Amino acid sequence: MPEARRVALVIAGGLVVAAAAGGVYVAARGNGEPWTARADNVVVAPSTDRNTAPATGAAIEPPADPEDVATDTATPAAAALQITYAGADDVAGGVVVGAYIGGLIEDGGECSLTLSGNGQPVSVTTDGVADASTTSCGQLLVPYAEVAPGTWTADVTYSSPGGHSVADASTTIEVP
Repeated sequence: MPEARRVALVIAGGLVVAAAAGGVYVAARGNGEPWTARADNVVVAPSTDRNTAPATGAAIEPPADPEDVATDTATPAAAALQITYAGADDVAGGVVVGAYIGGLIEDGGECSLTLSGNGQPVSVTTDGVADASTTSCGQLLVPYAEVAPGTWTADVTYSSPGGHSVADASTTIEVP
């Protein structure tokens, strides 16, 4: 392709892109009138008065009784415990279960694993640890010395720091 034709095509393409951008700009501005303050483009500066609610200017009244304040911790309705892996692990020397709680990010809770079904139930616990988007139970390990060969049901539960159960899940594990 000759150089002059290539340059003409590049210029024509640039004009098409510029015309399209101009059309988007005009469409975004509406009918071409000067910009005016509208509810969707107004910025409200934060109030410097600590007793005034931002954006409304309404006065905030302190509670009549200073002891009458909310102190409960929220229990998320959408928290779900997900078992990521479960099985006998010869390298770890026992039954290993990993889990996390989606929809919840907190430290200080407790993850519990209870194995039951083929002998005396066995339980272990570990701390829940907040990560970027979940609460992780990490690895729950029950040594082979505490479980007999056979089929076991693994029940994992998570309790928040306040002690109330938030989520649970179960799976089946075959121990050799």
